[in-house]
Amino acid sequence: MAEEPIRLFPTRAESYPEPDGADTMQGIARAGLAAIPVFGGSVTEILSLVLAPAVQLRRDEWFRELADAVDRLEKRLDGFKIENLVQDDAFVSATIQATRIAVATHQREKREMLRNALLNIATGKGPREELQQVYLNAVGDFTASHVKVLQFLWKGNTALRPPITNYGQAIEQAHPELRGQGDFVQHIMNDLRNRGFSHLSGPSAAHPQHPAITNLGIEFLTFLSAPETQEPGAP
Repeated sequence: MAEEPIRLFPTRAESYPEPDGADTMQGIARAGLAAIPVFGGSVTEILSLVLAPAVQLRRDEWFRELADAVDRLEKRLDGFKIENLVQDDAFVSATIQATRIAVATHQREKREMLRNALLNIATGKGPREELQQVYLNAVGDFTASHVKVLQFLWKGNTALRPPITNYGQAIEQAHPELRGQGDFVQHIMNDLRNRGFSHLSGPSAAHPQHPAITNLGIEFLTFLSAPETQEPGAP
């Protein structure tokens, strides 16, 4: 039987059913895997049993989250209509691109960034189309720590305790989970600079410097932020 496609934007009258649960699907996969003899099962059989349910679960969950977010946006934003999105080629293309990235990650931070980006495109608050593609690709390539560091370069942290002489020390103090990971922080800062999001060469750069972030970096972060909405009928 052919799989019934998921409608991206269910009507308000429809509920958003929760998936049966990762535990159930993974349990079925493990049971099937156990039934394959160690030396008798092909790699294709094993991967199809384990990975296919997980990929489907991620995809279904992503579309439910996105549909729910767009539905809530329509309720809160005057003049916004879900039906118009299917005619918006830029939004459809961005959704396809974001979906590939969302299915490839288990990190909720990334999925939230992607969802916010699509909502900003849907409301006409996204950057021009070429930059949308650049920024979505960056979300796919970056870790959550990349975005945290870039946020720090933009807004800093007024609670930092002296003495601080360079950005490596400042970043470690603002984000203790990066303490002792100088090579990783260097890698992050290299990526940010290579993307044109930062002016800094690395952790040894003198702190503070203004500006440490570029206009592209600010636009990228704004693109990933939840769109500001106004309740219908509000002044």
